[in-house]
Amino acid sequence: MKKTKLFALIASSAVAASLLMAMPAHAASFQMTYLTPAYLPGTVAATERIVADWNKANPTSTVKIVYGDVNNMQDKLTTAFAGNVAPDIFQHEAVSILPFAKQGYLANLSSEMAPLRSSIPKGLWSVGSYAAKLYGVPTMTQTYTIFANVDAFKKAGVAVPTGTGTFSWDDFRTLAKKFTANGNYGVAWGLKSPAAMTMIMGMNFNAEFFRGLTSGSGTRLSINAAELEVPSRIHAMIYDDKSVDPASLTMSGAGPLPGFLAGKYAMIFAASYVASDLDVAAKAAGFNWTALPLLKGNTTVQGANPQTLSVTAQSKHKKEAAAFIRYMMQDANLGQLALGEGLIPSTTGALAAATAQRPGSAGWKQLFDDGASLGLAPFTLVPNYQQWKDTVLQPAMQQYIQGKISISTLKQRELDGWAKIR
Repeated sequence: MKKTKLFALIASSAVAASLLMAMPAHAASFQMTYLTPAYLPGTVAATERIVADWNKANPTSTVKIVYGDVNNMQDKLTTAFAGNVAPDIFQHEAVSILPFAKQGYLANLSSEMAPLRSSIPKGLWSVGSYAAKLYGVPTMTQTYTIFANVDAFKKAGVAVPTGTGTFSWDDFRTLAKKFTANGNYGVAWGLKSPAAMTMIMGMNFNAEFFRGLTSGSGTRLSINAAELEVPSRIHAMIYDDKSVDPASLTMSGAGPLPGFLAGKYAMIFAASYVASDLDVAAKAAGFNWTALPLLKGNTTVQGANPQTLSVTAQSKHKKEAAAFIRYMMQDANLGQLALGEGLIPSTTGALAAATAQRPGSAGWKQLFDDGASLGLAPFTLVPNYQQWKDTVLQPAMQQYIQGKISISTLKQRELDGWAKIR
C-alpha cells in the first residue's frame, strides 16, 4: 500500500481559524479542573503558561491545574469516576482511556474537534476513538529512537545515517559491532521494561500479535516468526555480538544517558523523549548528539500510543472544556508542550511550530520527520492486554533478555499466559 506523508508542514487556514473560535458564552463564572501527569520542567512550565493565558482571556470560565502521578493515573481516574468527582478535563494515554470510553465516562468530542481532524494523521485520530467517536484528542506521541554520539562517529570515520527508511536493523547491528572495542560497547539499551517496546518495534516486521478482535470468538494471541523477530535480534546483539552493555539490561529507558554523555557508548536506544534531556545536558557538556533514522525491517512503522486530552461525561461544562482543549491544541501551545516532553506533536501546524523552535538541530529534525512512520499499536483495543503485558509478557521478556530462558520458552509462556487470562 502506498504510504502518504502523515505530517505536512503547513496547516490549513481553515484549521487555524477554527482553533481561534470564541469560547462558548456562559452566564455565571465557574472553574474547571484539568488533571495532568505532567512533571518534566519544560512541560510544567508550558502547561502553566497556557492555563494562565486562558484564564486571563476567559475570566468567567477559568481552569485549575491538578497534577497527578504518572504511575497511578488509571487508578486515580477510576476512583474519581466511581465517586462522581471526575475532573472536567484530563490528560492520559490513548490505550488507557478506551475502557473509560466503553463505560460511558467520557464525552464524545467528534463534533467539537471536527476542525482539527484534517490536521491530525488518520492513525492517531483512530487511536483516540472508540466506535467511530473521538473520546481522546491526540496531542503528542513518542518513537523508539537510536541516539548517536556525532563526535564518536567522526573520530571513527563512520558516516552518520540520515534520511527516512534508510537504516535497517542489520545496519544497526553492524554499527554496534564496529563501535564495540577497547572496553567500550557500541550501544547501551535500557531493557528493564521491554514488553511494550518489543511489540511496537515488532511492527517493523509486520508482527500483529493479536487477531480476531472483532470476531465472535474473541481475540486470540498468535506468536509466529514475525512476532519473535525483534526479541531474537536483541538477544543476538547481547549474546552473539556482545555489542550491548550488559549493565544496561536492567536500566530504565533513560538509564544509559549518563554513560552516553560521558562518551562510554557511541549509541543508545531509547524513547524519543530522551531528546529533551539531551538538549539540556549536551548544551552544558558540549556534547554533540543526533537521532538516527527509525530502524527498518520490512517497514519503519512503529505503533503509536499518543497522549490524549479528554472531557469527562460528568463535567457540567463540556463545551467550555472542549474549547479549552482546542486552545491547548493551537500550534504554538502544542508545539511548546511537545518540545517539553521530547515528543512528536500530532497536528501539522504544531509540528511546524516545534520545528521552527529547533533550527539547525539535526536530531530534532530527524525526530519530527519520523512522524510519518506512526501507526496503530498492535495492542490497541485488546481486552486484558494490560494484565497480560504486566503479568506475563514483561517477566518473560526480562528473563529471555537476561539469558535465562530460550526463545521457544518465551513463546510458550506468552501463549500459556494469555490462555489463562482469557
